[in-house]
Amino acid sequence: MACLARLDSSRLFGAWEGGNPIERRRRARFAPVLCTEDHSHPHQEICLLLTGRCRFSFQHRVSVLKPGDMVACPGNVPHAEAFCSSRESYRLAWWMLRDEDPVLHVRRYRRRRGYDVEHAVRLAALTPYGRERLDILRELAARSLRLRPSTEALREAMVSVTLELYRRVLKSGETPVDSRAELVRKVTDFVRANSARSLALADVAGAFHMSPNYLTSLFHSQTGMSLGRFILTERMARAQQMLRQTGASVKSVGLDLGFSDAFTFSRAFKRIAGLSPRTWVRAHGDRRVAGR
Repeated sequence: MACLARLDSSRLFGAWEGGNPIERRRRARFAPVLCTEDHSHPHQEICLLLTGRCRFSFQHRVSVLKPGDMVACPGNVPHAEAFCSSRESYRLAWWMLRDEDPVLHVRRYRRRRGYDVEHAVRLAALTPYGRERLDILRELAARSLRLRPSTEALREAMVSVTLELYRRVLKSGETPVDSRAELVRKVTDFVRANSARSLALADVAGAFHMSPNYLTSLFHSQTGMSLGRFILTERMARAQQMLRQTGASVKSVGLDLGFSDAFTFSRAFKRIAGLSPRTWVRAHGDRRVAGR
Protein backbone atom coordinates (compact mmCIF):
# COMPACT_ATOMS: atom_id res chain seq x y z
CA MET A 1 0.00 0.00 0.00
CA ALA A 2 2.84 2.40 0.83
CA CYS A 3 4.44 1.84 -2.60
CA LEU A 4 1.10 2.50 -4.31
CA ALA A 5 0.64 5.70 -2.34
CA ARG A 6 4.03 6.97 -3.56
CA LEU A 7 3.43 6.00 -7.20
CA ASP A 8 3.87 8.88 -9.65
CA SER A 9 4.57 9.22 -13.37
CA SER A 10 8.36 9.15 -12.85
CA ARG A 11 8.08 5.57 -11.52
CA LEU A 12 5.66 4.23 -14.14
CA PHE A 13 7.12 2.37 -17.14
CA GLY A 14 5.77 0.51 -20.15
CA ALA A 15 5.83 -0.01 -23.91
CA TRP A 16 4.74 3.47 -24.99
CA GLU A 17 7.27 5.76 -26.65
CA GLY A 18 9.87 6.75 -24.08
CA GLY A 19 8.31 4.45 -21.48
CA ASN A 20 10.84 1.60 -21.44
CA PRO A 21 12.60 1.49 -18.04
CA ILE A 22 15.94 1.74 -19.84
CA GLU A 23 15.05 5.36 -20.71
CA ARG A 24 15.38 6.41 -17.04
CA ARG A 25 17.10 3.59 -15.20
CA ARG A 26 20.63 2.20 -15.26
CA ARG A 27 21.40 -0.16 -18.13
CA ALA A 28 22.28 -3.76 -17.22
CA ARG A 29 22.96 -7.19 -18.66
CA PHE A 30 20.46 -10.01 -18.28
CA ALA A 31 21.33 -13.52 -17.11
CA PRO A 32 18.21 -15.75 -17.40
CA VAL A 33 17.61 -17.54 -14.11
CA LEU A 34 13.85 -17.61 -13.61
CA CYS A 35 12.54 -16.76 -17.10
CA THR A 36 14.19 -16.19 -20.45
CA GLU A 37 14.09 -12.78 -22.14
CA ASP A 38 11.57 -14.20 -24.65
CA HIS A 39 9.00 -14.81 -21.88
CA SER A 40 5.61 -13.47 -23.00
CA HIS A 41 1.92 -14.42 -22.93
CA PRO A 42 -1.42 -13.14 -24.26
CA HIS A 43 -2.66 -11.69 -20.93
CA GLN A 44 -1.65 -8.36 -19.42
CA GLU A 45 0.49 -8.04 -16.29
CA ILE A 46 1.55 -5.22 -14.00
CA CYS A 47 4.53 -5.55 -11.69
CA LEU A 48 5.60 -3.39 -8.74
CA LEU A 49 9.02 -3.63 -7.11
CA LEU A 50 8.45 -3.55 -3.35
CA THR A 51 11.95 -3.84 -1.89
CA GLY A 52 15.52 -4.24 -3.11
CA ARG A 53 16.67 -3.98 -6.72
CA CYS A 54 16.24 -6.33 -9.67
CA ARG A 55 17.24 -6.52 -13.30
CA PHE A 56 14.27 -6.25 -15.61
CA SER A 57 14.28 -7.14 -19.29
CA PHE A 58 11.50 -5.35 -21.15
CA GLN A 59 11.25 -5.76 -24.93
CA HIS A 60 14.78 -7.24 -24.77
CA ARG A 61 16.26 -4.10 -23.19
CA VAL A 62 17.59 -4.53 -19.67
CA SER A 63 17.67 -2.05 -16.81
CA VAL A 64 17.75 -2.03 -13.00
CA LEU A 65 14.47 -1.30 -11.21
CA LYS A 66 14.28 0.59 -7.91
CA PRO A 67 11.75 0.14 -5.08
CA GLY A 68 8.44 1.73 -6.09
CA ASP A 69 8.98 1.24 -9.84
CA MET A 70 5.96 -0.14 -11.70
CA VAL A 71 5.95 -1.71 -15.17
CA ALA A 72 2.78 -2.25 -17.22
CA CYS A 73 3.22 -5.27 -19.52
CA PRO A 74 0.72 -5.55 -22.41
CA GLY A 75 -0.03 -9.00 -23.78
CA ASN A 76 2.64 -10.65 -25.96
CA VAL A 77 5.37 -8.17 -24.95
CA PRO A 78 8.55 -10.03 -23.83
CA HIS A 79 9.64 -9.34 -20.25
CA ALA A 80 11.58 -11.09 -17.50
CA GLU A 81 13.19 -10.48 -14.12
CA ALA A 82 16.46 -11.52 -12.45
CA PHE A 83 18.45 -10.57 -9.37
CA CYS A 84 21.15 -7.88 -9.58
CA SER A 85 23.45 -9.77 -7.23
CA SER A 86 23.13 -13.23 -5.69
CA ARG A 87 23.73 -11.53 -2.33
CA GLU A 88 20.91 -8.99 -2.72
CA SER A 89 17.27 -9.93 -2.10
CA TYR A 90 14.20 -8.25 -3.62
CA ARG A 91 10.41 -8.55 -3.58
CA LEU A 92 8.22 -7.99 -6.64
CA ALA A 93 4.40 -7.95 -6.76
CA TRP A 94 2.83 -9.29 -9.96
CA TRP A 95 -0.75 -8.62 -11.02
CA MET A 96 -1.44 -11.46 -13.49
CA LEU A 97 -4.55 -10.17 -15.25
CA ARG A 98 -5.75 -13.30 -17.04
CA ASP A 99 -9.43 -13.37 -18.03
CA GLU A 100 -9.71 -16.70 -16.22
CA ASP A 101 -8.01 -17.24 -12.87
CA PRO A 102 -6.36 -13.82 -12.39
CA VAL A 103 -3.81 -13.87 -9.56
CA LEU A 104 -1.91 -11.37 -7.44
CA HIS A 105 1.32 -12.81 -6.09
CA VAL A 106 4.46 -11.53 -4.40
CA ARG A 107 7.66 -13.15 -5.61
CA ARG A 108 10.89 -12.86 -3.67
CA TYR A 109 14.52 -13.67 -4.36
CA ARG A 110 16.75 -14.58 -1.40
CA ARG A 111 20.30 -15.83 -1.54
CA ARG A 112 19.74 -19.10 0.33
CA ARG A 113 16.23 -19.96 -0.87
CA GLY A 114 16.41 -18.61 -4.41
CA TYR A 115 13.09 -17.62 -5.99
CA ASP A 116 9.94 -18.21 -3.99
CA VAL A 117 6.32 -17.07 -4.02
CA GLU A 118 5.64 -15.47 -0.63
CA HIS A 119 1.94 -14.79 -1.16
CA ALA A 120 -0.51 -15.61 -3.92
CA VAL A 121 -4.21 -14.79 -3.92
CA ARG A 122 -6.68 -15.70 -6.64
CA LEU A 123 -8.77 -12.77 -7.85
CA ALA A 124 -11.64 -14.63 -9.52
CA ALA A 125 -13.83 -14.44 -6.39
CA LEU A 126 -13.85 -10.64 -6.13
CA THR A 127 -17.14 -8.75 -5.80
CA PRO A 128 -18.61 -7.16 -8.96
CA TYR A 129 -16.99 -3.88 -7.90
CA GLY A 130 -13.60 -5.59 -7.56
CA ARG A 131 -13.96 -7.27 -10.96
CA GLU A 132 -14.71 -3.88 -12.50
CA ARG A 133 -11.43 -2.58 -11.04
CA LEU A 134 -9.62 -5.58 -12.56
CA ASP A 135 -11.15 -4.76 -15.95
CA ILE A 136 -9.82 -1.22 -15.58
CA LEU A 137 -6.33 -2.58 -14.89
CA ARG A 138 -6.55 -4.87 -17.94
CA GLU A 139 -7.63 -2.00 -20.16
CA LEU A 140 -4.91 0.35 -18.89
CA ALA A 141 -2.23 -2.32 -19.36
CA ALA A 142 -3.47 -3.19 -22.86
CA ARG A 143 -3.49 0.48 -23.91
CA SER A 144 0.03 0.96 -22.56
CA LEU A 145 1.38 -0.54 -25.77
CA ARG A 146 1.13 3.01 -27.12
CA LEU A 147 -0.34 5.23 -24.40
CA ARG A 148 0.93 6.01 -20.90
CA PRO A 149 -1.73 4.89 -18.39
CA SER A 150 -3.22 7.36 -15.94
CA THR A 151 -1.23 7.05 -12.71
CA GLU A 152 -4.29 8.05 -10.69
CA ALA A 153 -6.50 5.44 -12.38
CA LEU A 154 -3.91 2.70 -11.80
CA ARG A 155 -3.47 3.65 -8.16
CA GLU A 156 -7.23 3.84 -7.48
CA ALA A 157 -7.96 0.46 -9.07
CA MET A 158 -5.04 -1.30 -7.33
CA VAL A 159 -5.82 0.16 -3.91
CA SER A 160 -9.50 -0.82 -4.26
CA VAL A 161 -8.67 -4.42 -5.16
CA THR A 162 -5.98 -4.65 -2.46
CA LEU A 163 -8.35 -3.44 0.25
CA GLU A 164 -11.03 -5.90 -0.86
CA LEU A 165 -8.52 -8.76 -0.77
CA TYR A 166 -7.32 -7.69 2.66
CA ARG A 167 -10.86 -7.72 4.06
CA ARG A 168 -11.54 -11.11 2.48
CA VAL A 169 -8.38 -12.70 3.92
CA LEU A 170 -9.15 -11.31 7.39
CA LYS A 171 -12.69 -12.63 7.22
CA SER A 172 -12.02 -16.11 5.85
CA GLY A 173 -8.43 -16.82 6.75
CA GLU A 174 -7.87 -17.90 3.15
CA THR A 175 -4.62 -19.75 2.52
CA PRO A 176 -2.57 -18.46 -0.45
CA VAL A 177 -2.26 -20.85 -3.36
CA ASP A 178 0.99 -22.76 -3.83
CA SER A 179 2.11 -21.38 -7.19
CA ARG A 180 5.11 -23.70 -7.38
CA ALA A 181 2.88 -26.76 -7.08
CA GLU A 182 0.53 -25.33 -9.71
CA LEU A 183 3.42 -24.78 -12.14
CA VAL A 184 4.71 -28.32 -11.62
CA ARG A 185 1.20 -29.64 -12.31
CA LYS A 186 1.11 -27.72 -15.60
CA VAL A 187 4.57 -28.99 -16.55
CA THR A 188 3.48 -32.55 -15.77
CA ASP A 189 0.37 -32.19 -17.92
CA PHE A 190 2.42 -30.71 -20.78
CA VAL A 191 4.97 -33.54 -20.75
CA ARG A 192 2.25 -36.21 -20.76
CA ALA A 193 0.35 -34.49 -23.57
CA ASN A 194 3.52 -34.31 -25.71
CA SER A 195 5.21 -37.60 -24.81
CA ALA A 196 4.51 -39.07 -28.25
CA ARG A 197 6.94 -36.71 -29.99
CA SER A 198 10.59 -35.79 -29.61
CA LEU A 199 10.71 -33.89 -26.33
CA ALA A 200 13.80 -32.52 -24.61
CA LEU A 201 14.23 -30.57 -21.38
CA ALA A 202 14.87 -27.40 -23.38
CA ASP A 203 11.54 -27.88 -25.20
CA VAL A 204 9.61 -28.02 -21.92
CA ALA A 205 11.44 -25.04 -20.45
CA GLY A 206 10.85 -23.08 -23.65
CA ALA A 207 7.12 -23.82 -23.55
CA PHE A 208 6.97 -22.12 -20.14
CA HIS A 209 9.48 -19.38 -21.06
CA MET A 210 11.77 -20.40 -18.21
CA SER A 211 15.44 -21.33 -18.01
CA PRO A 212 16.07 -25.12 -18.01
CA ASN A 213 18.19 -24.87 -14.84
CA TYR A 214 15.51 -23.09 -12.83
CA LEU A 215 12.66 -25.32 -14.05
CA THR A 216 14.69 -28.46 -13.29
CA SER A 217 15.49 -27.23 -9.78
CA LEU A 218 11.86 -26.29 -9.09
CA PHE A 219 10.52 -29.61 -10.43
CA HIS A 220 12.96 -31.62 -8.31
CA SER A 221 12.14 -29.63 -5.16
CA GLN A 222 8.43 -30.39 -5.59
CA THR A 223 8.56 -34.02 -6.79
CA GLY A 224 11.92 -35.45 -5.73
CA MET A 225 12.53 -36.51 -9.36
CA SER A 226 14.59 -34.74 -11.99
CA LEU A 227 12.58 -33.26 -14.84
CA GLY A 228 14.75 -35.04 -17.42
CA ARG A 229 14.02 -38.38 -15.78
CA PHE A 230 10.29 -37.64 -15.68
CA ILE A 231 10.25 -36.74 -19.38
CA LEU A 232 12.06 -39.96 -20.29
CA THR A 233 9.79 -42.06 -18.04
CA GLU A 234 6.65 -40.66 -19.67
CA ARG A 235 8.02 -41.17 -23.18
CA MET A 236 8.98 -44.77 -22.44
CA ALA A 237 5.53 -45.40 -20.94
CA ARG A 238 4.13 -44.21 -24.28
CA ALA A 239 6.60 -46.50 -26.09
CA GLN A 240 5.35 -49.48 -24.08
CA GLN A 241 1.77 -48.68 -25.09
CA MET A 242 2.82 -48.59 -28.75
CA LEU A 243 4.86 -51.81 -28.51
CA ARG A 244 1.82 -53.64 -27.15
CA GLN A 245 0.07 -53.11 -30.47
CA THR A 246 0.24 -56.11 -32.83
CA GLY A 247 2.61 -55.47 -35.71
CA ALA A 248 4.55 -52.66 -34.02
CA SER A 249 8.30 -52.99 -34.50
CA VAL A 250 10.99 -51.54 -32.26
CA LYS A 251 12.36 -49.47 -35.14
CA SER A 252 8.98 -48.01 -36.14
CA VAL A 253 8.08 -47.11 -32.55
CA GLY A 254 11.43 -45.41 -32.01
CA LEU A 255 11.06 -43.38 -35.22
CA ASP A 256 7.46 -42.44 -34.37
CA LEU A 257 8.65 -41.09 -31.00
CA GLY A 258 11.28 -38.94 -32.67
CA PHE A 259 14.43 -41.00 -31.98
CA SER A 260 17.07 -40.84 -34.70
CA ASP A 261 17.70 -44.60 -34.78
CA ALA A 262 16.76 -47.87 -33.11
CA PHE A 263 19.98 -48.00 -31.05
CA THR A 264 19.33 -44.62 -29.37
CA PHE A 265 15.73 -45.61 -28.66
CA SER A 266 16.76 -49.02 -27.25
CA ARG A 267 19.31 -47.43 -24.93
CA ALA A 268 16.76 -44.92 -23.59
CA PHE A 269 14.14 -47.66 -23.19
CA LYS A 270 16.50 -49.90 -21.20
CA ARG A 271 17.35 -47.02 -18.82
CA ILE A 272 13.71 -46.93 -17.71
CA ALA A 273 12.36 -50.46 -18.22
CA GLY A 274 15.53 -52.36 -17.33
CA LEU A 275 15.13 -54.43 -20.49
CA SER A 276 15.80 -53.82 -24.14
CA PRO A 277 12.65 -53.21 -26.22
CA ARG A 278 12.94 -56.60 -27.93
CA THR A 279 13.34 -58.44 -24.61
CA TRP A 280 10.45 -56.45 -23.15
CA VAL A 281 8.23 -57.37 -26.14
CA ARG A 282 9.04 -61.09 -25.72
CA ALA A 283 8.21 -60.84 -22.00
CA HIS A 284 4.88 -59.19 -22.80
CA GLY A 285 4.09 -61.07 -25.99
CA ASP A 286 0.89 -62.56 -24.63
CA ARG A 287 -0.45 -59.10 -23.80
CA ARG A 288 -0.14 -57.58 -27.24
CA VAL A 289 -3.42 -56.49 -28.79
CA ALA A 290 -4.51 -55.82 -32.33
CA GLY A 291 -3.83 -52.30 -33.51
CA ARG A 292 -6.63 -50.07 -34.51
